[in-house]
Amino acid sequence: MEMKTHISVIGITYCELPLYLLLGIFCGLVSVALSSCTSFMLQIVENIQTASGVPKSAFPVLGGLLVGLVALAYPEILYWGFENVDILLESRPLVKGLSAELLLQLVAVKIVTTSLCRASGLVGGYYAPSLFIGAATGTAYGKIVGYIISHADPIFHLSILEVASPQAYGLV
Repeated sequence: MEMKTHISVIGITYCELPLYLLLGIFCGLVSVALSSCTSFMLQIVENIQTASGVPKSAFPVLGGLLVGLVALAYPEILYWGFENVDILLESRPLVKGLSAELLLQLVAVKIVTTSLCRASGLVGGYYAPSLFIGAATGTAYGKIVGYIISHADPIFHLSILEVASPQAYGLV
């Protein structure tokens, strides 16, 4: 009887589990960044309102304006009914997709704009933004890990690590 070297559960090899553990740690740090940024933005908006005397009803308008200006540079941060998350997780053979650098930028920008929306009083939640942030974080992580392992393999012989597609990490 021959033993398989790579045992798989739902398409994930056991050799890949340390990479998913690192992804969990990375996503935990991103989650802390979102919470901290939101608390920071709430404090800033409260301080501005107290210092300037601007009515509270003006802040959603100002927040919407600022988010709209940011969206001119990063239109992916806008909510399109989960279509933007689908685009991140879509795998097409001949389409390269967004770069890891752009995905990390989108994560940072989405954290800031989500926090700004919340602090300025705009209606919205955390569910859809957290899905986008998670998908972008995981996909960027998958692209970075895939690049590192594919380029380090001749030197360190990391063939034991089979890296899934970036979209698999985005789903997690």
